[in-house]
Amino acid sequence: MANRLQPVKVVREALGTQVANHIRDAIVRGEMREGDRLVETELAESLNVSRGPVRDGFRVLEAEGLIAKQGQGYLVQSLDERDINELYSLRSALESLAMSMTMALEEMPDLVALRAVVDAMKKAADAGDSDEFARVDVIFHSMLCDLSGHRRLAAVWRQYEPITMALLRVTVLVDDDLHETTARHALLLDLIEGGDSAAVLTELADHLDGSRARMLEAWRATVAEKSSD
Repeated sequence: MANRLQPVKVVREALGTQVANHIRDAIVRGEMREGDRLVETELAESLNVSRGPVRDGFRVLEAEGLIAKQGQGYLVQSLDERDINELYSLRSALESLAMSMTMALEEMPDLVALRAVVDAMKKAADAGDSDEFARVDVIFHSMLCDLSGHRRLAAVWRQYEPITMALLRVTVLVDDDLHETTARHALLLDLIEGGDSAAVLTELADHLDGSRARMLEAWRATVAEKSSD
């Protein structure tokens, strides 16, 4: 019996993740406002899924603080400047620690796989594919954390990977040139290979500060647009 049920569980979890991704992106882009009510049956119908995956998605988003249960339903909590600053400061702390630990290793890890990710970023930039660019950008930073060998640090980073992906999908849309962003990632790898810890941490901080600034710019523009409706 357990063996027959297992495939159903896997599919349902995948659909729940897709539902969470869909709603999360809408919240981050400002398409869903704070206080909007999420109706399970309506979402299931519009997304062409059963109610089970919608409930699974709700649980994920509730854990992330993007929705809150009220009565028998959920309300959107939305993002504000404090949320954005907290998410980026947390990301900066995690990645800076990962880089500090990586640079202190006796033997520098192989960066071939990360170079391949930068190549994928360039291809996405050439094609003007912002969604693909955001996807491989997240992979790059996840792999940076893995370099440290600190499993729990990497696990915490991955806990916030979905919201990081949603934020990046917004910031890449306001990037003046994705090729420039790609070059910054390549530069970071060059600095790591060069062994200059201070330069690595400075470049990483500058990179993340720029991403935070673009996200805040996009968020403020969305707030202003919604206020004028």
